[in-house]
Amino acid sequence: MKPRGALTAYDVAEHYDDAYFEDLARRYRERTRFARRRIANVFALLPHPLVGRFIDLGCGMGTFTIEAARAGAFAVGIDPAAAALTAATHVAHSEGVTSACFVRADAALLPIPAATTDVVLAADLIEHLDDDTLARILDEAHRILRPGGTLVIYTPAGSHLFERMKDAGFLLKQDPSHIGVRTPDALATAVRMHGFERLHVRFQPSHVPVMNVLERAFAPRVPLLRRRIGLVARKP
Repeated sequence: MKPRGALTAYDVAEHYDDAYFEDLARRYRERTRFARRRIANVFALLPHPLVGRFIDLGCGMGTFTIEAARAGAFAVGIDPAAAALTAATHVAHSEGVTSACFVRADAALLPIPAATTDVVLAADLIEHLDDDTLARILDEAHRILRPGGTLVIYTPAGSHLFERMKDAGFLLKQDPSHIGVRTPDALATAVRMHGFERLHVRFQPSHVPVMNVLERAFAPRVPLLRRRIGLVARKP
């Protein structure tokens, strides 16, 4: 077993099995507090109205591909895991969303022509990526976006109390596939290095009662209360 710092996105890919995606699908179908907050957080970052071609990188069981299709976008979910696409197809069917498309592919080598996409979303993806894989995915996102197109990243903030507790092994356990939990500054630097203009960073709250209220009120000034990074950038 490689030490944690030497792991790549491909080393932890086996973590994403049928049970992993079924748990997320269940939360989405039941519209749990976690699922509702996650959708609200991400859609607060996306352009409005959401039209044109929308690519959902690491789509998993399809939450944002399905929601974007509902909103009127030509939505395509990309994921390398067959189990993800099986779950996503089932969920889309059960939700009555026939316009959502799902493609099995590596986000670091997208089967999409250059300059054809309006929005690229990476929601709960980059925390699973090593630096090299992140760099290749950012290059691909830049390649497929039209000039003026939008990149949206949604990911845990490494400074948050929960992440600190996980790293310390105190009460909470770190997800073994979370090999790339980053700070807002590190993420913004990576995005700029790959040709994007940063538009803004927003700190999004968790679904946890009480903590949610504290995060909304104090996250801009207190790093321990920055639960999720929402970064919006543009291809010049």
